[in-house]
Amino acid sequence: MMITYHSVVLICADIEKSRKFYEDLFGLETELVIDGLVNFREGISLWRKKIASDLMYQGTDPSPPVKKPGQEIYFETDDIDGFFAMIQQKGTELLHPVEKTPWQQRTVRFFDPDGHLIEVGESMEEVIRGLGRQGKPAEEVAAMTCMPVEIIRAVLSGEQKH
Repeated sequence: MMITYHSVVLICADIEKSRKFYEDLFGLETELVIDGLVNFREGISLWRKKIASDLMYQGTDPSPPVKKPGQEIYFETDDIDGFFAMIQQKGTELLHPVEKTPWQQRTVRFFDPDGHLIEVGESMEEVIRGLGRQGKPAEEVAAMTCMPVEIIRAVLSGEQKH
């Protein structure tokens, strides 16, 4: 099983204000912008707080209080089911088990010993390739994953590797 560090994800109340802050102050280059998500080439991602909160904490019982960190460390794996089995064996405290996001990526979130939130997900390239193997055309995959069709075509043709 291969696991690779991907990025730090910062949860932002005003994603445009935060994007401008990181672009202006540090000269970060925008790699991808999708509604509520900004990825910079340098390995920092911004996520709109409302979207992140709705996805991460949906259905949680408010008592006892749920830990709600303002950031997460994000990794990708080529074997989400194997990774999930491994963290279960270790007794890792979960925020949620493997779930499929609205953009078709399967992810798991859990806490490190100090309560920092960690997310491990399938790479979007693998998600795209999987949908392609199901015979879905690039335009449908783009709609399902919220990714630009140019990226979908590049991944499906083998030109793009993240």
